[in-house]
Amino acid sequence: MTHALNLPSDTRAVPAAHDWVFDPDQVQPHRRATVPRYGDDRWSLLALSQNPSTREGIVYWKKRFPDAYREAFRHAAWALITLPLPRTVPLSHGGAPMRAQLSADRTFKTIQQWAVFAHWLVARGIPTLSAVTADDLTAFAEHLHKQRGMARNTACSHLITLTRLHFYGTAFLPAANRLTEPPWLRDGHDDYLPAASSRGENLTEPITPQTMGPLLVWSLRFVEQFADDILNAHQERAQIMAAAAAADSGPTATGSDQLLRYLHATKQAGDPIPVIFAGGLPARAAIIYLAAKTGTPTRTVAATLQRPIWREYLRDHHTSAPLDTPVTGQLDGQPWHEPFLYHERQNLIRMLSTACFVVIAYLTGMRPGEVLALEAGCCPQPPATGSGRQLIYATALEDAAPDEDPPAHSLIHGRQFKHALDENGVHQSAGAVRVPWVAVPPVVAAVRVMERLSQGGRLLFDTMAEDRRSSEIRTGRSLSPVTVHNRVKAFIEWVNQHARSRGREAEAIPADAHGAISLGRFRRTLAWHIARRPGGLVALAVQYGHLRTLISEGYAARSRNGIHELLDFETARAVAQDLTDVHEALDNGGGISGPAARRLINAAGTQHRRFGGLVTTTRQARSLLADPALNVFHNSDAFLFCNYDRAKALCHPSRGGQTTPSLDRCRSNCANIARTDEHASQIENAATELRAQASSPLLPEPLADRLRQKADHLAQLASDHRTSRITTDQEDS
Repeated sequence: MTHALNLPSDTRAVPAAHDWVFDPDQVQPHRRATVPRYGDDRWSLLALSQNPSTREGIVYWKKRFPDAYREAFRHAAWALITLPLPRTVPLSHGGAPMRAQLSADRTFKTIQQWAVFAHWLVARGIPTLSAVTADDLTAFAEHLHKQRGMARNTACSHLITLTRLHFYGTAFLPAANRLTEPPWLRDGHDDYLPAASSRGENLTEPITPQTMGPLLVWSLRFVEQFADDILNAHQERAQIMAAAAAADSGPTATGSDQLLRYLHATKQAGDPIPVIFAGGLPARAAIIYLAAKTGTPTRTVAATLQRPIWREYLRDHHTSAPLDTPVTGQLDGQPWHEPFLYHERQNLIRMLSTACFVVIAYLTGMRPGEVLALEAGCCPQPPATGSGRQLIYATALEDAAPDEDPPAHSLIHGRQFKHALDENGVHQSAGAVRVPWVAVPPVVAAVRVMERLSQGGRLLFDTMAEDRRSSEIRTGRSLSPVTVHNRVKAFIEWVNQHARSRGREAEAIPADAHGAISLGRFRRTLAWHIARRPGGLVALAVQYGHLRTLISEGYAARSRNGIHELLDFETARAVAQDLTDVHEALDNGGGISGPAARRLINAAGTQHRRFGGLVTTTRQARSLLADPALNVFHNSDAFLFCNYDRAKALCHPSRGGQTTPSLDRCRSNCANIARTDEHASQIENAATELRAQASSPLLPEPLADRLRQKADHLAQLASDHRTSRITTDQEDS
């Protein structure tokens, strides 16, 4: 964020009311009109950022700040926007590094949090910032969590903004506006914040499989089955708009004659006139549609339909304006949608772009802002392999035979924003080019759909892609995270209504147990599914193991942060939970069988002593995963635990490079297998169910034989467990 003006020699001097807050010549040309002047009551911070998905943060000085402190904080905000903290300032806020200058979004949040502090100072009767004492700051910290009930992370954010106010006051503000050193700089934040949650700092819940599964299924349907129909309808609508525009520039008289001939023929036949529906009710005549159909200027269409004869006829004879685009996509052999209507095309385009966002965000682990900043051409076709074959969509690195060329993966090139800092710690609003993401086929398909929708635009999720008539201020901007969040909600509502109307209630998307589906939860959910891999609950479940491999490959050139931290955290939580269940079962007399039985018993005891079943921080997660004895993974589909030892693993014959097992490739003779009594009970239940299926008179005999053989095999596994199981009592003896 480098938008400073030629600054005065004394930066403690208050700028004049007519001075620019930041330099208009250094912002994007189409944003210059939004740059505020110092004395304005309304400061838009939109032009500070080149991140296309950033929101337009607006500071309202009279509305947000009390009179006594408005000018002091206006000066501080000007310094915050214009001046990076000098190197002489200790850039720390209780142990963590502090950026020399903030992003536009964080700047807006900081100013908003200063407003909370300003109102508290007025209520406490403190006249100036320089009069604030360390005891006052301690009282404010207590006020945040006891009176306002803020969560720990939110309260900590407020304290950090006051730390920054102190540093800026020391460096740039006059004496009356300088805040004393906050006591948490010396003592650390812990004594001034609410207690940490037992679940740790990352409280974002993954989306439940019951919700994520159908949501992904329907999103993939839009991307892979419905997209062509929707985009064709979108193109037809564009052609209608172009024809109407051409009519507006053509001869009026000729168009009027054609319109009247159309209307009289329609009336004589008793046919309806096309109208636009809104909320299920006719709202207005389809003027643009009729203009294109008859070659009549839109103003002539509007004026003609206001005549009493046509107004009266239209009242009782109207219908939706149909499109000619055929519906070719199908669900179970039936068209997925009725013939398209002119007025619903916009909503279907929104549903399609939302589905593309869900697929890209969920199956790559990108942050929402990273998805929204993707540009057309971000996912080029991978190069041909040495043999000339185009191996684009490999599902797993190890699936290639030794004598084959290694698979070429599609890569998505983009920018990251969260950690985009220059060497001086100043946030770079345009982001930084990062290591490419590796894309599985559905992601590539979603990118291709958005490239078609963007129609040559720069951004995949450009606000102008859906409607080129958007206002100029939206030029160069993508959809905002708030807009996409609302669209995900609308997408779920549309799908559920669509499913009900077709008798497919079982395919509806149920509400998530943890509330609204915020965009950041897709990333957390991907980590959860990769770590736990619930077979069959989500489309592409078999690929979750491969996704870990692909994601690890894509992140190999950078430090283990971001999505890797989430992967490690969720994997460690899953391991701790599973080993706790094993430990409790052993305490209650349960037994373990299999080649790795003793290793599983030891792992359960070690985990219980070290972690007690609770992994609440990324540090604990790294510690657990670093212990080879605790590399235990639950495979519910195969009814076993994998006590992973790479040297013994049969799922990776090459024994090289794999830090986790491929649970979809378990081998019954692997030395890493262990089973519990619970697994044996599940196996017996599965065998009983298979025998019941085999006994059906409707089942062909060869298939029934195979089911009985499978049931016998499962029964033998359960019997082997019962006869060979060991318990902790046996281990102790």
